[in-house]
Amino acid sequence: MQSPKERIAALAEEGRFVPLSLSDWRMRGFVRQSSAVSPTVTVYIESDGAPWLAPDLPPRDPTPIRPYVVRMASADPAPAVAYLGRPCQQLEPEQLHGCDPQWWIQARYSESVVSATNEAVSAAKARTGAQEVKLVGYSGGGTVAALVAERRDDVACLVTVAAPLDTEAWTQTIGVSPLSRSLNPASGAERLARVPQTHFRGGKDSVVPPATGRQYLRQTPNARVIDLPRSDHDCCWADDWRELRAQSCLAESR
Repeated sequence: MQSPKERIAALAEEGRFVPLSLSDWRMRGFVRQSSAVSPTVTVYIESDGAPWLAPDLPPRDPTPIRPYVVRMASADPAPAVAYLGRPCQQLEPEQLHGCDPQWWIQARYSESVVSATNEAVSAAKARTGAQEVKLVGYSGGGTVAALVAERRDDVACLVTVAAPLDTEAWTQTIGVSPLSRSLNPASGAERLARVPQTHFRGGKDSVVPPATGRQYLRQTPNARVIDLPRSDHDCCWADDWRELRAQSCLAESR
């Protein structure tokens, strides 16, 4: 049986991706390019990862068990596409000893995590020769995508899927401890007022209730929100991604 790390790598290879060289040892990524130079690269950012074993017992390995994001990236027909794991996902067991578990607990959206992801986005942009980036994030990957977008001036499109866009409202709503070591996209959302955005929400999502993003969306009035009444946090974003992508700013050219 394949490990979660092996499963992601196999799906990436099946989707014709190759490993993306990154300077940060905590980061793993893949890239696919069908032309020598692409004006835009679409970067998919992974979720928070493996589920907690108990309310007070986080996973030792944060690699996601369900490979939704690499499947979404594989389904994207854009000429240049990259997939980025989050810090310490998809590492070898011995490498995990050098990882601070806070990077996928309280500090999952911290300056360190966002900075590492931002550098990886820049690496994908350089690797493909792109001038602009389109960012896509599922669940907590959408939170990171928004935080990365807030510090860049080359974002042509931001898409989030079932993502906590206001982490303070989210933790309060679902009754968990505040993410005291993390950044909150809602605190800087006004910087993205002119960035084309599409935010997908599931009407049956109890993990990230749709209403928790109101404060973020209030600051980005031009963002498009697509509500899917029958969708929850898992079903069926990856299965339906080609169709959903066509409704988002990813399908628009600039």
